[in-house]
Amino acid sequence: MRIVLAAVMVVGASTSASAWGEEGHSIVGEVAQHRVSATTQVGISSLLGQGWSLAAVASWADDERARDKTTTNWHFVGIPSATTTYDASRDCKADAVFGDCIIAAIERAKKIVACGGLPAADRVRALKFLIHFVGDLHQPLHAIEDARGGNEIDVTIVTRQGINGNAPFNTSLHSAWDAALIQKTTWSWGGYVDRLESGWLKTDDAVAIASGTPVAWAEESHKEAIQLIQSLPANRVLDDKYRQDHLDLLDRKLGEGGIRLAKVLDDAFVAATCP
Repeated sequence: MRIVLAAVMVVGASTSASAWGEEGHSIVGEVAQHRVSATTQVGISSLLGQGWSLAAVASWADDERARDKTTTNWHFVGIPSATTTYDASRDCKADAVFGDCIIAAIERAKKIVACGGLPAADRVRALKFLIHFVGDLHQPLHAIEDARGGNEIDVTIVTRQGINGNAPFNTSLHSAWDAALIQKTTWSWGGYVDRLESGWLKTDDAVAIASGTPVAWAEESHKEAIQLIQSLPANRVLDDKYRQDHLDLLDRKLGEGGIRLAKVLDDAFVAATCP
């Protein structure tokens, strides 16, 4: 039976356009900042200014979505669970009101960032989108169409071992992965970065994952999303065991997002070509 609360703790947004919460995006941005090349550092400084921080601007695109609805669909790609592969004609159709999809958005933003001949304001906007969208792509439920990326799957968080309080609360599977699991693991996003730098980012698994393309990364996330939905407990309660069982995946997706963001940014600033 679901727990009904008079006051519900709301974690994350309720639409399929949301992804990692502010903490998750900051984690991905900070991991990337530690890994970008010297050339990329100069390029970012020229756009964001001295003392730049990828973490500081990593959530900007969610605010921009509220102002500009045509960017809504840029935050995800709805690949059906019946398939394991991305099909642009099916999964990235252009919508005049809400836009196309995250894969197309990443490719556009990457080209704009690289083009020194474009206005600085356009390149700054594209850079902020790129930082955000590479993070979004590594939240598994941002790569599946079913149940609106898990937004329509109600769950109850019941933990005793995690931090930030132990009162049960109701949310969605999508929002649980956006923020709740992160918030139950460390007190701050900076603490989570420290956890990754001393943990998963030192493992052999972290060495080769920078390779690949946004399409390949989306298909990885899609397969993981299918598993998350299929393996959901029958009572839809996410407890301490659930968090512990999925902590390796959470670490890996945040670490992958940071490493791959650094690669995407390096590729953009090295290419220095215009669309």
